[in-house]
Amino acid sequence: MREADIRKKALEILESGEWICWFPKKVKFHETDIWGIGDLICCRKKRIKLIQLTTLPNVSRKRKKITNFLKKFKVKLPIEIWAYSKKSKKFRKEKISIKMRKKKKKSKFKKAAAR
Repeated sequence: MREADIRKKALEILESGEWICWFPKKVKFHETDIWGIGDLICCRKKRIKLIQLTTLPNVSRKRKKITNFLKKFKVKLPIEIWAYSKKSKKFRKEKISIKMRKKKKKSKFKKAAAR
């Protein structure tokens, strides 16, 4: 199934739920994903979603691409993968986010006591 068809179905679902959605226009021979990891950006009230659209066979590849991006740029951004199933004609939704570990600061007092 073409990405444009999947996007149409996703937009119908989101707009019926009162989400306002935006996606970059397609240009030949150029990647048009938002930051290379999302196809749609949607907002409703005070919530924002970044959604990656795909088919079921490509979910693991998209998941890996998103987690690598989040780790590389140390971004705490929840992203949803919407995978369209041709058989059931429904989306399987998955949320991806990484938890940032806080670096423990060494106390200056321990260094002074050790001397």
